[in-house]
Formats: sequence, C-alpha cells, structure tokens
Amino acid sequence: GIAAAWLVERTDLPGRGVWRVLLALPLAIPGYVAAICYIILLRRGGVVERLAMDLGGFGRGEMPLPSLYNLGGAILIIGLVSYPYIYLPTAAALRGVDRSLEEAARMSGRSAWKTFRSVTLPLVLPAVAGGALLVGLYVLSDFGTVAMLRYRTFTTAIYNQFSGQIDRSGAAILSLVLVALALPLLFGEGWFSRRQRRLTADTAWRPRQLIQLGRWRWPALFVVTVVVMLALGFPLLVLGGLSIQGWLFPSEADRIWGINNEGILAFGLNSLLLSATAATLATLLAMGPLYLAVRFPSRFSTALLTLSRSPFALPGIIIGLAFVLLLNRWVPILYGTIFALVFAFIFRLLPQSLSTGESALRSVAPSLEQAARTMGASPARTFWRVTLPVAAPGIAASWALVFITAMKELPTAILLRPPGFDTLPVRIWAAASESVHTQAAPPAFLLILLTTLTLLPLMHSRLGIDRAMQDNL
Repeated sequence: GIAAAWLVERTDLPGRGVWRVLLALPLAIPGYVAAICYIILLRRGGVVERLAMDLGGFGRGEMPLPSLYNLGGAILIIGLVSYPYIYLPTAAALRGVDRSLEEAARMSGRSAWKTFRSVTLPLVLPAVAGGALLVGLYVLSDFGTVAMLRYRTFTTAIYNQFSGQIDRSGAAILSLVLVALALPLLFGEGWFSRRQRRLTADTAWRPRQLIQLGRWRWPALFVVTVVVMLALGFPLLVLGGLSIQGWLFPSEADRIWGINNEGILAFGLNSLLLSATAATLATLLAMGPLYLAVRFPSRFSTALLTLSRSPFALPGIIIGLAFVLLLNRWVPILYGTIFALVFAFIFRLLPQSLSTGESALRSVAPSLEQAARTMGASPARTFWRVTLPVAAPGIAASWALVFITAMKELPTAILLRPPGFDTLPVRIWAAASESVHTQAAPPAFLLILLTTLTLLPLMHSRLGIDRAMQDNL
C-alpha cells in the first residue's frame, strides 16, 4: 500500500491516473470471493495445473503448486483485498503533506530516498498506521475467507460453536475473547486518526515536480501491474470464465441449482435494497453524535461519540450472534424478519458512518454557520442551508463506503436473513460451500460489478475535489 501510493502520487509512473483508480478497486472484491477464485486457480486439477499439463507436458500431480489452506494462503488472500485500506489513506496523506518541508530537504542536498525516509514517511506514518490497524480489525472480523481456506480462527470457531451446539455459551465466551483482541486496535485507530489530522492539516496545493524513476520506471510499472492483476485481474477472469462455463456447458449440479442462476437478479435486488436502506439509516443516525461532538465538544458529546463507535470492535459474526440471542429471548416476534436484519446491519455500519462522516462535518468552517446565525437564521435552518450543502460531498462519500461494506457483509446476513431472503453474499457462500463454483461465480461477478459502480464515482469525485483545490489555491 505504501509503495503503490508513493509511486502513483510522487513519481512519473506511466499511466498514473489509471493506476490511481485500479489500485483502489480491490476494495470492491470480498475476501471470500478472492479465496474462491484462487482455490480454483491453484488447487489440484485446477486451472494452473491443467494449463501446465496441456502446455508444459507435466503429469497429474507433478506441477508444484503453493497451498492456500494454511497461514500463508490466508495472509496472501486477505492482503490482496485489504491493501487499499493502507493505499487510500497513504495516498491522501501524500497529497496533503506540506510540500515546503520536502522541498527544503531536497534543497539541503538530501536525495529523493532520504527525503522520503526522513521527512515524507514520518508525516504520513499516522495514516499508514491507522490503515494498518483497520486491516487488523478487518482480519479479526473476517469469516468468509478463512472459512473457505479451512484455516481456523476465532470467527470460524464461533460459527461452528453456534451452528453445531444446542448450548451456545461456548460461542459467547469465544466472542468475548475476540472483542478483547479487537479493542486495542480500535483505540489505536482512533489515536492515529487524530494524529493524522494534526500533522497534515496545513497543505500547499500547488503543482509538484514528480520524481524521475529513470531506469526503475519500467520495473516499477511491472510491479504495479502484478499487484493489480493478482488483486483484481485474476479474480475477474476466473469469475468470468466460470460464469460462461455454467451458461454454455451446464452440469447436473448447475441444473439442480438452477440453470444460468435464474434468481441472480432477485438476489442482487435484495442486496441493493438492504444495503441502501441500512447505509442511509446509519448515515442519518450518525449525524446527531457527530454534530454534537464537532460543534459542541464536551465530555458528554465525546462519550456519546465513543459509545456510538464502540461496535466497530465487534466483528459481523458476533453482531449477528448477539442479535440472534437477544431477539430470541426478548423480541421473538422480530426474529426471522427483514427488520431484524436491517437493525443488525445498521448496528454493524454505524461506527463506519461515524468514522467516515466526521471529516465531512469538520470540513465546514464554523465561520459560515456563525455568519448565518448572525443574519437571523435558526440553528435548524443554518444546518439545512449551510452545513449540510458544504458537507454533502463528504457525506455522500461516507454513504458510498458504508454501502460497499454492507454489500459485502456475509456473517450477519447468514445468521439473520429471513427464510427465502437471500443476498448475493449468501448465495455465493451457499454455492461455494457445496463446491458448485459455476453457480457461485455469477452472483460474485454481479456483487463486484455493483460495488465497483458505487466506488468509481467516489474515486472520480475525490480526484475532482483535489483538482479544484489545486486550481483555486
């Protein structure tokens, strides 16, 4: 993530504008989908071994293949889909660093590498560390990827305890341990977020002279291409090939599951409605604690914001399990309904809405609101006519990121979905669990397409904001 951000933002890497977008798109690929794709590629009898047998003269079982069903395989897959959590904040921090500091270092005789190591890296380190902590929270909460790779973690143990035992106290105990592991990461992410705002607040938006890579230009381009192919290209190729195979050459399993995945549009509509509803309600609910914390800082508002963000330390499988136990005991009439699923998604997404929406409200200058109040506008009218329009781009970006998270959410949907209400992740999980990959590929392809269509305007808007700030200043 650091290397990719530096190459795109600081050097004359060919096609920087294209790579800036492509390097962020793996954010749209769920880890369990990437795991399915690489299992199909690297398993015995998979795509790579068949190509080696047909083109390289290898016999069955002679081609050396890396095993994915271990710690290394889990690290590889999760790393490929989670590096944007480091790449994106690092790239934003590199755009926001005060350039006069780097220019002073270069004028004093330091090389580009020494300037990066002694000036640039310390300034963007809070963003890097904050992104790394987010990856840590992602890893602790991941269920689908490790389950596909049959690598035992707390999330898979919790699910097995929940689904295989009548007494679910074991799942509750394991959940408490997982929460205890996640809490330090949550507090660390908040500390680094505050540190990042303080270090990169003063920014000089003016044209920057790019570092000339020289003879390293083409090796750098090769490395970036390999990263994008591993994280984005190969999964899309595998999903496309499997979808075509299931459509043109359906097997008996395809016929049992439903030829051509006839219900895929219904699954996609369920995912869209659920994700859009939950993201909208979570964004609206986040405005209250955020506005109080940003405009009326006090112990109460800080405590309210911290309490609202606390579910960020709860993985989706724990939230789903908690809602199952609570609803069964206290509100059984809601269990197994769409309302329970929406409530659980809102609880899951609210902390992310708070984290991403806070910067949007902080971008509104208090002087604008004070001017409106001086002219006689009420607090509500000031918020509606001044605060909300200025913060709207950031709030829209926050909604889009929350929506993407909801679209990929698997364990909460598995545990709480009503009968007959399947989302795209649930359909992918059900088909892949039965090794009917030709039926898992079309919903996975549609899921990536829908999340990408949401992510691309967000990336374009972010770049447009940067250009406008450069032009104005």
